[in-house]
Amino acid sequence: MEQLLVSVSVITYNSSKTVLETLESIKAQTYQNLELIVSDDCSTDNTVEICRNWIEQNKDRFVRTELLTVDKNTGVAGNCNRAEAACQGEWVKGIAGDDILVEDCIESCVDYVNSCQDVAFLFGKLSAFGENKEFVRDKERGFEYSFFSLTPKQQLDKLMMDGNVLPAPAFFYNRKKYNELHQDNDTRIPLIEDWPMWINMLEKGARFDFIDKVIVLYRIGGISTQTYMSKNYFLSLRMMWFLYQYPYWVKKFGENVTINETIRQEYVYYCSYVDCEKKYLKVIESRAYKIGKFIIAPFAKLKRIIGWIIK
Repeated sequence: MEQLLVSVSVITYNSSKTVLETLESIKAQTYQNLELIVSDDCSTDNTVEICRNWIEQNKDRFVRTELLTVDKNTGVAGNCNRAEAACQGEWVKGIAGDDILVEDCIESCVDYVNSCQDVAFLFGKLSAFGENKEFVRDKERGFEYSFFSLTPKQQLDKLMMDGNVLPAPAFFYNRKKYNELHQDNDTRIPLIEDWPMWINMLEKGARFDFIDKVIVLYRIGGISTQTYMSKNYFLSLRMMWFLYQYPYWVKKFGENVTINETIRQEYVYYCSYVDCEKKYLKVIESRAYKIGKFIIAPFAKLKRIIGWIIK
């Protein structure tokens, strides 16, 4: 039986230190019928050059390859839109340019959808790892696999009440069904593309399936997670509240019930937005930080060397 064509879309932004690991993990997939799409969001480092050279050297591994670039940064929502539009596969596996696909990630997902009827949107599990890969843990940033035991209505309520608890790096989907339920990601919220997407899909009747297997390694401390500390990320959270959560709360509870919560949420997001950059600059510009970095850096390097020798 002919294998389904799967598109792997890689989203990059200043990913030069990690993107080769990502690309090599795609190349090493046990599943063969793959298309590779790399979409870069105007990186200021040499990410594009690295990807272009790697694709040229490894293009025979894939049915088709494409490298997308832009002249102006649009945020992750816009970047994902470009990558999705370029995909031609029946199924799509997205991944950030600092994460890693487990070797049988795509094969496991394809086997699952072939064995079950009417599966269009599938999630797996992920394991998080640090920069030196010294630790791995199954849960990070509030992902909740119990989400998949809820009814669609309960899932929508949870996303609106508790925030984004879905493991987006482990999402695998049917491109045709996806386009029927969800069009472009909401570029009004540039740094949060997945949360509005889940909401839109559930409101239109989507069903999320789950495979109890780790299929992605999620990097803690890379470009993806550094985004969570940026001022623009908290601005995106504020937009999520006003465009999605607040209207839903008004519809569910009534405007009078939510007025105090509206004030509280806006206060939290606004303070985070304003204070985030100040706190970050205060830390990295402090004398203690600079001295500590100067003293500790050689020992960190020595630790890596000792670890390599022991191995």
